[in-house]
Amino acid sequence: MSHSTSVKALAELMAADFSNEQQALDNPPFFAHIRVCMRPLPESLLGGVSFFLEQAYDFLLTQPYRLRVFTIKAVEDHLELEHYKLKEETLFYGASRKPEKLKELTINHLEKMDGCDMIAHWDGNGFKGAVKPGRGCIVFRKGKESYLDNSFEIDEQQLISFDRGRDLVTDELLWGSIAGPFRFSPTQRFTDELFC
Repeated sequence: MSHSTSVKALAELMAADFSNEQQALDNPPFFAHIRVCMRPLPESLLGGVSFFLEQAYDFLLTQPYRLRVFTIKAVEDHLELEHYKLKEETLFYGASRKPEKLKELTINHLEKMDGCDMIAHWDGNGFKGAVKPGRGCIVFRKGKESYLDNSFEIDEQQLISFDRGRDLVTDELLWGSIAGPFRFSPTQRFTDELFC
């Protein structure tokens, strides 16, 4: 099995709490201090490697603005990340940093996000991924429907994330970073929690 289809290789890079503190300090007008925590979930939950993802402002960790669960699967010559949203998000606020709370999570709390799966490829040093093409991941934000145009790069040193919402007709940028991608560094690793 090559890195291109190694669920283990990608999972080991993602199992961490990430911070863009340095980027926020270097360029405060454009970047808030954000934390992205990806906590491994038991393989029994979705029948394979999966993560609980929580994204929050550093000063508001108990009130994240994004919660997701995703699985990583090998498909042909690449990896696919299948995304789920939580039906009642507030029940699991802060759970990425409280493993005992995550034990309460079941498949009944999740709802598949149609059109929001991502494709990831090994690039020789890490992985690069993006939402599957087709404008299928619809996001309602700032009073308007948009489609998610999201991509990431990850290796041992950093996670680079570009999160944007675009107009369904014109492709115009409706929300997201105008100053380039967010650059996160791992502050804590959870690789010992993988494959349980």
